[in-house]
Amino acid sequence: MSVTLPKELASEIRAISPRGEISAFFTEALEHYIAYRKQKIGLEKGFGAWKDKSHPDLATPENSTAYVHAIREADQERQQRLEGISEE
Repeated sequence: MSVTLPKELASEIRAISPRGEISAFFTEALEHYIAYRKQKIGLEKGFGAWKDKSHPDLATPENSTAYVHAIREADQERQQRLEGISEE
């Protein structure tokens, strides 16, 4: 694969990448960017799927916050139970 970059960008990459590791730099950068793009595409496809009429209990920011707190509390309680089981 061949890629053409602007000189300024190539210079910046060379300045921060150890010699002989430019391919690894591009691999890591592209893996991060691809994950970001996939997430962005997923969010765009899912936009509007959540209907307030289906979830009236989460209609306000306060409701949503309470819901998240409840989930976290349940998770902490579960974790404590599991820790108690593993210690016995």
